[in-house]
Amino acid sequence: MDNLFIAAACLLAGLLLHRTGRMPEGADRALAGVVIQISAPAVAFLAARGMPLTLEILLPGSMAWIVFAGGLAFFGLARRLLGFSRQTFACLMLSAALCNTIFIGLPMVEAFFGPQYAYVAFLCDNPGTSLVLALPGVLLATHFSARAEHLAGVSLSTRLWPSLRRVLAFPPLQAMLLGLALRSVELPAWLLAGLGRIGSTLVPLALLSVGLGMRFRLPGGSAKALACGLAFKLAVAPALMWLVAALVLGNTGMVARVTVFEAAMPPMILGAILATDHKLDPDLAALLVGIGTP
Repeated sequence: MDNLFIAAACLLAGLLLHRTGRMPEGADRALAGVVIQISAPAVAFLAARGMPLTLEILLPGSMAWIVFAGGLAFFGLARRLLGFSRQTFACLMLSAALCNTIFIGLPMVEAFFGPQYAYVAFLCDNPGTSLVLALPGVLLATHFSARAEHLAGVSLSTRLWPSLRRVLAFPPLQAMLLGLALRSVELPAWLLAGLGRIGSTLVPLALLSVGLGMRFRLPGGSAKALACGLAFKLAVAPALMWLVAALVLGNTGMVARVTVFEAAMPPMILGAILATDHKLDPDLAALLVGIGTP
């Protein structure tokens, strides 16, 4: 219960601090940097040392790919039935077909299930959400972008390599790989305890950062697309993962439950940024994140 209180209090505090102007401009990005560079790597390193190396970990590792494929079918059908533009379809795929598995998912997993299941959140993110964004996500963005004609002569490797390089340079991924490499090495208790203390800052700082960055707007003409995107992300996606885990694989254990929980996380912030950068319905991208997160 204390973790849930911390999570809710920090999210609300971020909202209030933003509304009252008591934090400097860009404070949300500064806190996000601390989480990515310091807090999350400590958690990832410890999680990698303790996670079970069984076939069960393939489920969280494949979650983002399953949800993205489900989004392709769902939003493809919605585009035909509701007449969405190419840009709106691409925005829905980049935002609502991808999960916020780290900034919302990781602290929520710690709050609801405990830090012993943090490794599931990292597996959902890598090789899951981050790779989906870097590979099919980048290709989809460039294909549907208004600038697509300018990229016609650019090779596939040139388009994808910068994104893959960012994935490989992601500090939590590097820390997780280091933790796996040192699983059999006995490390001093003071080091592990210190990393645990550093990692304990993740939940409050991540949710404070999210609260500071939240912006609320009325949907206007994007109401239909917004409802479609949030219906998929917050209801259809976790239902799809439950069907795969429970009915197809017959797995209803804790790893499967945490994976379904991660599939219910809100639209991905980085995906929305990618959509905005490529001029793929940026107003809808902002709404999906701003309304979907709370």
